[in-house]
Amino acid sequence: MPLLSGFLRRTLALSGLTSALLMALPASASQPEDLLQTLDQLEHNRPVRVQLLSALWRAEGKGDDREEVEVSVNTVINRGTDGISVTYGWPLLDRLDAEANRLLEDPDARTPTTDFMWRLDLNEVRPLLNAAAPLRREIQRSSFRTLVTDRWQGQPARRLIFDRDKTVLDERARKYVKQFHSTLEVWVDDAGMPLASRLNLHAKGSLLFVIRGEYREESTQHYQVLDGHLIVRERQRWRKTDIPGEHHETQLTQTLKPL
Repeated sequence: MPLLSGFLRRTLALSGLTSALLMALPASASQPEDLLQTLDQLEHNRPVRVQLLSALWRAEGKGDDREEVEVSVNTVINRGTDGISVTYGWPLLDRLDAEANRLLEDPDARTPTTDFMWRLDLNEVRPLLNAAAPLRREIQRSSFRTLVTDRWQGQPARRLIFDRDKTVLDERARKYVKQFHSTLEVWVDDAGMPLASRLNLHAKGSLLFVIRGEYREESTQHYQVLDGHLIVRERQRWRKTDIPGEHHETQLTQTLKPL
């Protein structure tokens, strides 16, 4: 079986980095240290220009009070020598203006596009363009459990499984959470290249022994090597919060298309 898939080999050949990567990367990812070494080789801030397609489904409430909203946003992200810039097309800007005008007539009018824009801030976008660094941090704050033989989208792979404890939460959340379970899974191919990762989190807590709540999250990322560095070509994130008086569920899907 070849060390790299046909698609990955062609991609690296176009960038002129195939030989260098094959010499630098470990032969396999049998331990977290091997994967961290691979990520070091894939952590770059080379110029890249992509189209980011984001779609959000959100539900609030329960029963007859349940409301669902769907919204999609297209942007162009450019990372150059001067930093990161985001281009918002006129159709998107027109939608934002329309929602602002709607509030003049009805202060309680829905503004789904406006409410969505915070999800496209720098902290949300930057990890998509240089995925090696945030993945490395997630691994370093986790405890390695085991390695299993697996497949990812029909391709032979190894799956590294990590456990995470409450230290991944902020101080305020740790005081509230009483039950916590979280795992990180990373799929790599035979050459040690990361293919995907999945983060699961389930937390239950109580405040003053009266207000009890539950939170679940699952985030899956599909990776691609582009010009010698790792990007997220697709991300899916599902979140659900259930506490008295507040019931929220969201599904965010984002896709990057190099331009």
